[in-house]
Amino acid sequence: MSPQVPHRPTALPRSADATGRAPGPARRPLLLAAAAGAVAAPVVGSAASAHAAPSPGPGERRRRALAVTGAMLSAFRAESDPDMLQERVPRQPEDPEFSYVWPLSQARAAVNELLAGLDAGGPDAGDATAVEEADAALIRAQEHYWYPEGGSTGVPGYTAATNSEQGANGDFFYDDNDWIALLEIEQHLLTDGAAGDLDRAVELLELLRSGEATDPGLPSPGGIWWTQADWNDDRNTVSTVPAAKLALRVHQLTGDAAALEDALRWLDWTRGALLSPEGLFWDNVKLDGTIDRTFWAYNQGVPLATEALAHEITGDRVHRDRALDLVAAIEEHFSPLEEGGLLDEQPLQFTAILLAGMLHAEALIGARVGGRRTVQAVAERLWRTRRDPETDLVTGSRETDVGTHLLDQAGLARILALAALPRRAWRHLS
Repeated sequence: MSPQVPHRPTALPRSADATGRAPGPARRPLLLAAAAGAVAAPVVGSAASAHAAPSPGPGERRRRALAVTGAMLSAFRAESDPDMLQERVPRQPEDPEFSYVWPLSQARAAVNELLAGLDAGGPDAGDATAVEEADAALIRAQEHYWYPEGGSTGVPGYTAATNSEQGANGDFFYDDNDWIALLEIEQHLLTDGAAGDLDRAVELLELLRSGEATDPGLPSPGGIWWTQADWNDDRNTVSTVPAAKLALRVHQLTGDAAALEDALRWLDWTRGALLSPEGLFWDNVKLDGTIDRTFWAYNQGVPLATEALAHEITGDRVHRDRALDLVAAIEEHFSPLEEGGLLDEQPLQFTAILLAGMLHAEALIGARVGGRRTVQAVAERLWRTRRDPETDLVTGSRETDVGTHLLDQAGLARILALAALPRRAWRHLS
């Protein structure tokens, strides 16, 4: 197996990355165009769109998403390969050449969901073309992390890191592979099969199956390990429930009966091992049975959408009831509609995953989920409070006190893309 990337704490995003450039001027082109050495794509957004009404309409929401996404794709472009993104702006001496695969996946999610909200045949045609080119570049970038030899289980997957000298390297994180597989299916569904690699998603389900803990002597036997790295033995909500959602999607699209069994088993394990008395999911259970009782936003958004999807597929009302119970717990704990509530303390990429889950669940089980109003409120709040109007980059990066990290920028870009996403697309979200 390839060398490890530096240790990162459980459930916290990885930091540090590639060849970086300081942010450019307020108006900047979308630079991740076709291939290495390609000319810049058309301008797709600018800080000039900051002058918006308190309740922006669809056009303004698209302009905001384009501005922040355009800033991400321009400012974070790696110098040594224009398809790749770097971890931080401005780049620091300790940063790797290219971003880790986890922030890259969230940048790709933001671009994919932005593209789904644009009218490629209408007034957004120019922007849609530029975003399509950026999406193609990020798909090429993602494949730099593919490691066909496999990790400790011998099953192929995406490693945490890559660089020009070694290629794919570092540990296999099961949650990284969850996000990528779900994104392939999301794009497949959003484009009616024209894009998104369904075969790769099915292949990654095999990797996740290989990561299930099968020792009956473990505390809370079952669940999926967070990573193959030998420095961590956690089984997490974020590695197990996204795998359950992936398995449900694979069953839905291919008829794989074993995938449905896997999904329901993984859901049941997470509820039994990590569901708190407050109705929210804790982060992980350790090898000695100790539980990390942190409430991360993404650990609520994925179970919410997965229970809603399980209800759609099985017709079993218990999944709908569980989803609505989780909605109530999210509202009680995070106060997502309130400025200064606990949701505002969450990393932006975690908030984006929660909001995507809320929109998906609302599409499947109804308006009681409150996804639309929550996404619009959070997007409006973050546009005002977490964005530099001169650069369209995130302010107050939560990763470190130096610069802006790709995870933060991708999180804000994805939230704004979700706010602009038409209702018809919600049921396809990952």
